[in-house]
Amino acid sequence: MSRVRSAFRWSALLCCLATLTACGRDAGNAARTTAGATSGTTTTAGSPLLQATAATRPGTSGDTLADSITIQRADRGRLMGREDAMWVVMISDFQCPYCKQWHDSSMANLKRDYIDAGKIRMAYLHLPLSIHRHARAQAEASMCAAVQQKFWEYADVLFREQRAFQPLDNASAKLDDIARELSLDLPTFTRCRTSTAVRTLVENDERQVTQARVQSTPSFLIGEFLVQGALPYKDFRKAIDTALAVAKSRRTR
Repeated sequence: MSRVRSAFRWSALLCCLATLTACGRDAGNAARTTAGATSGTTTTAGSPLLQATAATRPGTSGDTLADSITIQRADRGRLMGREDAMWVVMISDFQCPYCKQWHDSSMANLKRDYIDAGKIRMAYLHLPLSIHRHARAQAEASMCAAVQQKFWEYADVLFREQRAFQPLDNASAKLDDIARELSLDLPTFTRCRTSTAVRTLVENDERQVTQARVQSTPSFLIGEFLVQGALPYKDFRKAIDTALAVAKSRRTR
């Protein structure tokens, strides 16, 4: 494990975002670029915010070999891109309409222009908001898909089917249907969804996001910058290019 320190800076380039482009606890101030220092965190994956969960530490409840393996596989499964590339961490909620808006308009372009090009490494952190009744179950299910290396495919379908979840009283059957669509091993997926491991992972995400003072979805940690709200892709590119330039200047000093 490595200890990583990350400080978020103001970005004058992006401080004029439109309001009401995010879901969250702080909706009135959600769409903004903000700064807030975070302390160093221990991480199994290398991201400034992805932190090892309590279940992976010896001597804690749920510290079983099966849980540890599940957590490690799920944590790795939600990463995409070269290990030496700059981090972009997405903080999201699968039932948030603004998260869907950003995903549908920007995710494929981001993968093509930056992830596949080796410029950034993408990670996903969960912030299931209490106003969305199926968000937590979806988050946990997506991590079970990550165990089988299908996190991003599962996330794509969750956003695609966002409206289909709204009238449901119980999302379990729908979550299983998506697993079947993606040819996941269903017994393994079902066991995972009832495990304490994935619950711990999602709860750990929420703790880290709260500590980083993030209150809304979607939010993005782009290098050293924290950007909140569903930016149009052209503005999102500016944020990434700015962060890449900052990172390059630091390396060449």
